[in-house]
Parts: sequence; C-alpha cells; structure tokens
Amino acid sequence: MNTRQVEIVCDADKLPVDIQETCMKYKTIKQWAYILHDKDDTRPHYHIYLNFSPSSCDSKLIAEWFKIPENFIERVKGRKTDMLLYLTHGNDSQKNKYQYSQSEVHANFDFQTEIESSKIIGDFKNYSYAQMLLYIDELPLSEKAKEFTRLEKLWKHHLQILSMDTERNLEVVFITGKGGTGKTYYAKKFLNSLNYDFCISSSSNDPFQDYLGQKAIILDDLRYTSFDLEDLLKILDNNTSSSVKSRFSNKVFHGNMIVITSSVPLVYWYPDYKYSKFDTLNQLYRRISCYVEMKFDEINVYDGLDENGKPTGSARVFKNELVEKEKERPPKRDFGAAFGKICENADLFLPDNVTAKKIF
Repeated sequence: MNTRQVEIVCDADKLPVDIQETCMKYKTIKQWAYILHDKDDTRPHYHIYLNFSPSSCDSKLIAEWFKIPENFIERVKGRKTDMLLYLTHGNDSQKNKYQYSQSEVHANFDFQTEIESSKIIGDFKNYSYAQMLLYIDELPLSEKAKEFTRLEKLWKHHLQILSMDTERNLEVVFITGKGGTGKTYYAKKFLNSLNYDFCISSSSNDPFQDYLGQKAIILDDLRYTSFDLEDLLKILDNNTSSSVKSRFSNKVFHGNMIVITSSVPLVYWYPDYKYSKFDTLNQLYRRISCYVEMKFDEINVYDGLDENGKPTGSARVFKNELVEKEKERPPKRDFGAAFGKICENADLFLPDNVTAKKIF
C-alpha cells in the first residue's frame, strides 16, 4: 500500500522502537506527530501520524522502520486536520471520550497552531472568505480541492444569512487630496493599524467585484459617477445593510469600515443635486464618520461634515511622512542611457540637417 499519510495504532508494550528517534531517522517522513493514550477504557496505546507528502511511501517499508505488523498501519482517508484532532479526541464525535491536552502531543511542527488554523473554515465571525482562501492555499495539494468546495458551500449559505441581517455598525472614512499626497498609502496604513483585512476596489465601473468578505474595503480613486446617489447612500448607510450591485452577482458588504479616496472633495460630488435636492446630499454628508484632507506636507483630520459638506470643527493636523520617504527614494533610472546601450543612435540614420529631437 503506497500512501502519502498514515496512522499507526499500536499498544504501548508492542512498539519496540523509540518513536521520535525513528521518525527523525528517515527523511522521507516530512511531518510526524504522536501521543500516548493511557487514560482511555482500553490498554495504553500510541497513535502515530506520518505525512510523506508530496511523495508517498509503502506500508511494508513503514512496518520495517517501526518493527510492527503491517496491519497496524492505516491510510488516512480524510482530512489531515481530522486525524490531528483525533490525537487529542478533539473531533465533535469524540466529546464523550477523555480529552487529552495538546501539550501531550509530540510533533516536528507547530501542532497547536495547525489545529487552531484548521478551525477557521466556516468561522465567518472571526475570519473573512479571503483569509480562508489563503489558508486553503497552504494545504497539501490533495486537500485543496475538497476544502475549497466545502468553503464555497459555506460561503453561499453565509451570504444568504447576511442578506437577512439588515443591521450593521459601519464607519465611513473619506480621504481627499491631490494625486501623490498619499491617499491610498494612508488608507492602507490606517486599516492595518486597526487589524482589518481589506481589499482595494478593482475598478470604477465595478468597485465591489473583488470583495471577498473582508472587514473593510478601500474604494480607491472613486468618482461620483460610479454610483447613483441613491445607491451610494444605501452602500454607506451606517446602520442598515443592503446588497451592492456587482457585475456577476450582487454582493452584501457587512464589514466594519469603508474608506473612500478621491481627488475631488465631497462637497463637489453630485452637482445636479446641489440645489434641487439639498436634503439628499445632507444624508450623504451625515454618513461620513471621518473626513481627511491630504496635503503634500500635512494631513488634516476632521470628525465629519456639516450640512453643507464642509469639515466640522478644528482639524487635528499630522505630518505627512511621504515627504521624507520621497527624499529616501533611490535616484530615478536613466532609461535613455539604458536604451543607448542596446540601440543605435537615431541621428546616424537621419539627413545632416535633421535631428532626432526635431522629429519629435
């Protein structure tokens, strides 16, 4: 029997070798973990997990290593994490058995971290769909497809539940300033400081296309033409959740924060509504939890906007660190000189009274 991962179950008094010494002796064994079950209703016995991935190993050879009968060795048919949970009786079906401590497990990898990480699939309260995808990407190739299919089903179910939950507590940050002042840079730095996972809008015509359940989203370089005002009001509603139009299917944003960056101050958005529907614009202004004006040397932070779309109160002023970062940047590459090394000068092929500069 050739397999990539196996379990060995053997009575403690019938295992003639040192488990850890044997596991470390053979490089074919990539990962190993074992525990002594001596508090069950049966004789004391070992559970040993061996992983050979991406290669495989013959059970006859494994039996020779551990000096045991081959029928003591079983192929692990399910998920690796289910097998690891079994070592401590951590599966749901084993709650009535003695619960062994994770500290009793001997392994050549971080057993506790791997167990905790495996629990994130379906835990949408603490993790986003994007974070779960990253976790699945780190799994062995043999497990990826199955776990991805399982996650997709859980995600679809979760979206249906979200569509019924209209309550939310959303904060909206609007960052405006000229190009190069650091709007996107500070939006990302701010969300990282809050430990929010986030995505950045992919395009102005479908900003929520790449949203995968993150706690926050940056609607980068947004234009008011991207949304009808009524749709934007629903998206930015601080207390009521609603679906968001997206190209392939509507999505539900149920995160904690939306950060909008734009070179156009909010007071200049939706000019057609400026005088005919003032109260509607006031609804937009009220949704802004924090208004930030970026300048090349400083950052002005306001708590919100008044009914005219102007920042309220006095600004808290901070230094824009990009000024110093610009000084630290390496000199710009001389592309003209670089092309000069691989190309002939155009002047060699022109009449004497014409230069390449005159042509362009």
